[in-house]
Amino acid sequence: MLNHVGTQRIETERLILRRFKEEDAHDMYNNWASDTEVTRYLSWPAHSSVEVTKKIIEMWLNSYNNQEHYQWAIELKENGEVIGTISLIEINNKDENCEVGYCIGKEFWNKGILTEALSEMIKFAFSEIGFQRIAARHNLDNPASGRVMEKCNLSYEGTLRKIARDNCGNLVDCKYYSILKDEYYI
Repeated sequence: MLNHVGTQRIETERLILRRFKEEDAHDMYNNWASDTEVTRYLSWPAHSSVEVTKKIIEMWLNSYNNQEHYQWAIELKENGEVIGTISLIEINNKDENCEVGYCIGKEFWNKGILTEALSEMIKFAFSEIGFQRIAARHNLDNPASGRVMEKCNLSYEGTLRKIARDNCGNLVDCKYYSILKDEYYI
């Protein structure tokens, strides 16, 4: 049985994973949400204005009352800047599994930041909530996201054809990965 605790503050060497705040809207908009290169392989389009970003954050803030809502801001410890987001989604209480999703500004790509955040997220999901399986997927055309999954010891399971829509509404192929609790050493 899962022990839902909601979005808790998590610290890593360089990062603070925490709940979003209203004042994060400008960092979110400027660092990733408005960038078409960042959102290219995601299911949602780049935000057209900071007002759109504010509405998304407001929705997340309202969802924090739900103990099964897990949406973290990725904040750099060195300057307090919010540079991305990571979340647990597709939560299945009966079968004790979930999927993880993440997004980070391109200025912060290839620095090990998402690997650091995802590693701690996996630890949290297994040790604090009790998930038995964590999955992740990425658009076939975004292999960099798959490298993050592989660095965090997720195993490639297969490619599903035309399984999800991209932000233009096109059905795309996705590679699926997972890690099991009994494969992970907390």
